[in-house]
Amino acid sequence: MLKDTRTPLIDPLLALLRSRKFLVALGTIVVDVIVAYMPVLEPVRGELLAVLTTVGSVLVAAIAFEDGKAKEKAR
Repeated sequence: MLKDTRTPLIDPLLALLRSRKFLVALGTIVVDVIVAYMPVLEPVRGELLAVLTTVGSVLVAAIAFEDGKAKEKAR
């Protein structure tokens, strides 16, 4: 008989790492942290963080919309 090889902790983490939305959100956070701690960007830090976070959020929303339409079409 086949043994169930799924693990309750590892499989969800691997699925999360394959998620485009998660990768975009993680990339946005990493870039925001880098920008926040760069002294040379101090004069424009607030505006840059706002723009980068907005772009990342819009991209995540667009991916979610695309995924929703694909699931709707598959029905």
